[in-house]
Amino acid sequence: MERRAVAVEARGVSLAFGATQVLRDIDATIAPGEFYALLGPSGCGKSTLLRLIAGFNRAQQGAILIDGADVTAVPPWDRNVGMVFQSYALWPHMTVAQNVAFGLEERRLPRAEVKRKAGEALALVGLADLADRRPG
Repeated sequence: MERRAVAVEARGVSLAFGATQVLRDIDATIAPGEFYALLGPSGCGKSTLLRLIAGFNRAQQGAILIDGADVTAVPPWDRNVGMVFQSYALWPHMTVAQNVAFGLEERRLPRAEVKRKAGEALALVGLADLADRRPG
């Protein structure tokens, strides 16, 4: 399976939880392969925007596009988007490497490819030496 970088775009995205407007008319374009950071104080909508991109929430207005396709109504499992939650959603009974490999295993990639990709990801963030430890 070939992987390539794709653009991600939010067009006029708005979302409210009850009377609380969390996002109002947000426009953002992330170019293929671009490193993009969302910065702001707690409660400003950073995680909410990421949840919209991943499909865990649905915008009340606007659209989310991935590789030019409108995925606003596409369920999370059909978007091919990963998200790491701020509140460490790690399995304590699994090693660091097993936690990193979990999503690849769920996609049923060959074991050798899972091991290689998980190792590359850990090396990229400087955690290769912790691969066999448990999160706790």
